[in-house]
Amino acid sequence: MIRSAAALTRPGISLAVGLSALAGYAMAAGELRGVAPLFAGTFALSAAVSVLNQIQERERDARMERTKARPLASGAMSAGQGGLLFFGLLALAILFLRPLLSWAVLPVLLMVIGLYNGLYTRMKPVTGWAMIPGAACGALPFWIGWLAGGGGLVAVTPVYFFALYFVWQMPHFWMLAESNAEDYAAAGFPVPANAFSGFSRQVIPRLWALALALLGGMAPLFGLATHTGQAYALATACPAYALLAVFARARVLRYVSDGFLAGVVAMIVVERLAG
Repeated sequence: MIRSAAALTRPGISLAVGLSALAGYAMAAGELRGVAPLFAGTFALSAAVSVLNQIQERERDARMERTKARPLASGAMSAGQGGLLFFGLLALAILFLRPLLSWAVLPVLLMVIGLYNGLYTRMKPVTGWAMIPGAACGALPFWIGWLAGGGGLVAVTPVYFFALYFVWQMPHFWMLAESNAEDYAAAGFPVPANAFSGFSRQVIPRLWALALALLGGMAPLFGLATHTGQAYALATACPAYALLAVFARARVLRYVSDGFLAGVVAMIVVERLAG
């Protein structure tokens, strides 16, 4: 039971969400002291929406090779047990995040659940463009950390990072769907392979990847990564990544995109902490 509950939380994704929130906090507060509740709260929130998503999609997951061994899809856990886990994780998220977000905690929770378990999950069986609200939800953790660190609700920095995370997720999810096209089709999910020509399926994710390279290189225009060494690093990394976006295979490009995003974010955060 414990192993099944842990698998439902998708710890790798929840870890990435927690780290994204820490990046937002560091950019707003200029330090990382006392961030344990923020990390725990965003980890729990990510885990909660993941559990709810698997409750919603358990029948389709059972038809996919990639997901049929998941606890709810395989029957190792019941939907009722999954529901109890969801509410428990959501309560933990509120417990940890409320002191940091005060009045904003409820709108944040509603926005995350609404985008992921509402729009994204409900659109997923209907259109391949469900990735748009999914990507928007994935771009929110930085903003949560920004607010927790004392940043204003509207500012240039979180807008830039929201755009960075959003643009990264588009080719990431597109290429994931492309790699598992037969599996998704078996579960009744529309995939690019069923809606676009072979040429379009190759070009569109690469255009998104090129947009990510361009956006990463624009960081100094937003007052970020302005030190000389960082400017040189961006001037080297962005064209190199853009070149890979044109010629690399989809599976390779997906992992390179992950590394590029992590490098740009780490560079900017380190600059903020050092300053």
